[in-house]
Amino acid sequence: MEVETVVGGKTCPICGGDNNCGNVAGKLHGTCWCDKEVFPQGVFENIPSNSTTKSCICQSCLEKFKKGNLSEATL
Repeated sequence: MEVETVVGGKTCPICGGDNNCGNVAGKLHGTCWCDKEVFPQGVFENIPSNSTTKSCICQSCLEKFKKGNLSEATL
């Protein structure tokens, strides 16, 4: 079984794109886009089980999940 590694915390574990994490970029705590968002528990169930590093879900995947279109976000 091949294991995918999310590199540096900047990669969305769902789509593989840049998650634009303000915390990883060194911005002040509370200024990241995600600080104003609600993450439904179900969105985390879309993270592949072979992802070995924790990193933030990107805004695009979050919005697609909320609209019921997450399959469009995955590679």
